[in-house]
Amino acid sequence: MFRKGVLIMLVSSFFFAAMAAMVRGLPEVSSYTMATIRFLVGGLVMLAVFAVGLREMRWINWPWIVARGVSGGFAVVLFYWSIQNVGLAKGTLYSYTYSIFASLFAGPILHERIRPRHWAAIAVAMIGIALVVGVQRLTLERGDLAALACGVFSGFAVVCLTKSRRTDTSTNIFWSQCLFGLVIVAWPAATTWLWPTAGQWVFLVIIALLATAGQLTMTYAYKFTGASFGSLLSLVTPVLSSLVGILHFRERPTAGFFVGGLLILVACAYLSFNPVSQAVEETADAET
Repeated sequence: MFRKGVLIMLVSSFFFAAMAAMVRGLPEVSSYTMATIRFLVGGLVMLAVFAVGLREMRWINWPWIVARGVSGGFAVVLFYWSIQNVGLAKGTLYSYTYSIFASLFAGPILHERIRPRHWAAIAVAMIGIALVVGVQRLTLERGDLAALACGVFSGFAVVCLTKSRRTDTSTNIFWSQCLFGLVIVAWPAATTWLWPTAGQWVFLVIIALLATAGQLTMTYAYKFTGASFGSLLSLVTPVLSSLVGILHFRERPTAGFFVGGLLILVACAYLSFNPVSQAVEETADAET
């Protein structure tokens, strides 16, 4: 089952990398508009799944699913805002600090036993992210703090997701993010809304569908990987995104990309052979 979770998490990374490549083609679209359409399309897809009977709309672990929806909604909105207002490199780095925060939250909430060697692997991976995205200097200005908040919300959302997966299906958990995300982004989107062009709508819908596929596969995988290792494994996404930039956008590869990518892969490989110990709990009704 652990190997299955690893493979599905890698598939999720491919979906998110493709989504990131599409986002780069829409710098003129507001981050709030982008988040709104992502939540709306994802929610409609989930409603269709429930309507045809593929899954039942039912929340079992209400407190953690609601917490997942709220924290995940804030994380998505802050992620898009960070990319547009802090810059792609720093926005990506700060957002992906969620691997650190997920591990911090996983100890007291999920009872994962994270040892010094696991923290060392996470530190190596974060250095790798900095090299891959090309961050040379870090600051803590107002925008940077907002981007870092994305990492905090994302880390907590991952732990809530992992907790919820012990009892609930990935579709119901993702549905909560779409629902609460729409509530969170409604006001800023309404006050800044500019109607997208026909071409932009096509891109936005594709982005939303890729995000939906990425979220569903990621949510499914966390049941088998745990929060700490799953969040670290998802750091493959910016490596794949950078690779898309090199292959599709003809960007020039740097030494930092190769060294950083190698560090991330080494850290993930290390934790796959030295996994974080997880508490075993009874599960109910969630798909396996």
